[in-house]
Amino acid sequence: GECDVSVRPGWFYHASQDNLVKSPRELVDLYYKSVGRNATLLLNIPPDPRGQWHETDIKNLKEFRSILDETFHENLALGKRATSSDHRMKNNYFSPGNITDPYDSTYWATNDNVIQSWVEIDLGKRITFDRITVREPIRFGQRISSFRVEARLHGEWATIARGTTIGFKRLLRIAPVKTDKLRLVIEEANNIPAVSDLGLYKASYREPNIID
Repeated sequence: GECDVSVRPGWFYHASQDNLVKSPRELVDLYYKSVGRNATLLLNIPPDPRGQWHETDIKNLKEFRSILDETFHENLALGKRATSSDHRMKNNYFSPGNITDPYDSTYWATNDNVIQSWVEIDLGKRITFDRITVREPIRFGQRISSFRVEARLHGEWATIARGTTIGFKRLLRIAPVKTDKLRLVIEEANNIPAVSDLGLYKASYREPNIID
């Protein structure tokens, strides 16, 4: 999917719209609603009569980039121990640990005919996060159609997020959660599920306070 939108109200520059340029926070929200939902963001930035981008557009775009960099600079799940309810052929090539390694090419997968399954991440200590990324190895197609994320809170598992499409990338915005263990539970899929990445992040203080 492709999300086509302009940084201004229209596709062309008008001086009367210099105070209507999308704010950095609006652009961040747009990012989550496009890239964060498995789409490509095509952002139109019209040149002014000088043939240049207007200073307001540049300022807001730089701030937008800074907010994303601050939020996603540290994956709190990276390198953490992962286990699963099922592990294809017990082969390390399909190990649940692949979802917390730094490589895009590796992934966790279940055995044939095993759809409902889970993978659990032991964070080692209680950490606070409010952004979750999930990715499928998209070269095999889009398979997962329903999932939920659970956190261990007060000794019990509680659902903190739900979703349908994952695809290349799914970004979930939630209220801040502090936990030491997390589960990705696959509920439905059109083929055996495969997940290449599950990341946890703490949003920048400059991000809009929006929960999906």
